[in-house]
Amino acid sequence: MKYVIFSTLVFILLQGSAVFAAGFTVDHNSTNLSQIPEEWITKAKQDLHIAYNHTSHGSQLITGMNALENFLDFGSKYAWLNSSTGDSSNLSLHDRGIPGIADLSQGDIPFDHNGTIIARWAEDTYNFLDNSDNNHINVILWSWCNIGGHDIDLYLFSMQWLIDQFSTGGGHARAAAHPVQFVYITGHANGGGENDSSDTPNKQIRAYCSNYDCILFDFSDLENYDPDHNYFLDKLLQDDLDYDSDSSGSVDSNWASEYLLRYPDGELYKLTKGDGLYTGAGSCAHSDGPNNDARLNCVLKGRAVWYLFARLAGWNPNVSDPDPDPDPDPDPDPDPGEPNSTAALVGPNSILLL
Repeated sequence: MKYVIFSTLVFILLQGSAVFAAGFTVDHNSTNLSQIPEEWITKAKQDLHIAYNHTSHGSQLITGMNALENFLDFGSKYAWLNSSTGDSSNLSLHDRGIPGIADLSQGDIPFDHNGTIIARWAEDTYNFLDNSDNNHINVILWSWCNIGGHDIDLYLFSMQWLIDQFSTGGGHARAAAHPVQFVYITGHANGGGENDSSDTPNKQIRAYCSNYDCILFDFSDLENYDPDHNYFLDKLLQDDLDYDSDSSGSVDSNWASEYLLRYPDGELYKLTKGDGLYTGAGSCAHSDGPNNDARLNCVLKGRAVWYLFARLAGWNPNVSDPDPDPDPDPDPDPDPGEPNSTAALVGPNSILLL
């Protein structure tokens, strides 16, 4: 029953772990698609094979992806297939592809895996990845419904347990040839403002991911700020982007409507509301809002998840012009007798960062 003593031993256990992800966070600062070099969108389509489980709130990512795919100005740039085995011209993402539990909230049930207590969704993930038919899967993403009241310690323990099994250097047999990247995620706004039933667990997840260098899709942060970086969580923000504008204790405004009113000719307006033959974003679960304006919520999450995919494919926005296909032989004709520095310093199982 290892999880029972999680709260007192987690830091000791993790300090002894040999498996750590190269972490980053995708949040409200990650919705500008023009920042992503096109070659990294292509690389994501070529390399990623994603399984994503969710219920209604998690479908907001899918609705946003569909909006980008259908927007005529983008052509086929953001094309995707609901399959984990698509071709290189489409992103491969199997929507609700992991059999068993539907999402993290429903899967917040302790399960005994050979003496280690993990969440039931993690057991379903283990069984899925343990099947060699799924060796091509290299990204796992789960979403919350309502995060309030759930066991975040169990969630974090279960995620690290899966990483230690299946990520690069992991203990499972498939990890050496078929490693998997796991994406942590926060939950939607619950309407109580800062430190409410969603903000408190979201803060715990953010702190953990910062401390342990994890990959985080900050679902909540994408609701907390509009694209002009105005902050709304301290105004009784709802999951449909309604908020209390006058501190009356009642919601009376919607930040999506206000943003779209300010930018009626902008790309986000067109993606949300339509532009000629493109009729706008489809119904956004829990977030259609006044005149469908709150569908901007889904559009922004669709943008952010493509930012996530580019990062997972290897794009680093902090490095100038990273090459997705670097020259494998930078010095094809070294001087006779000159040692090959790459071969000398990097073994067959090493990772070289240039």
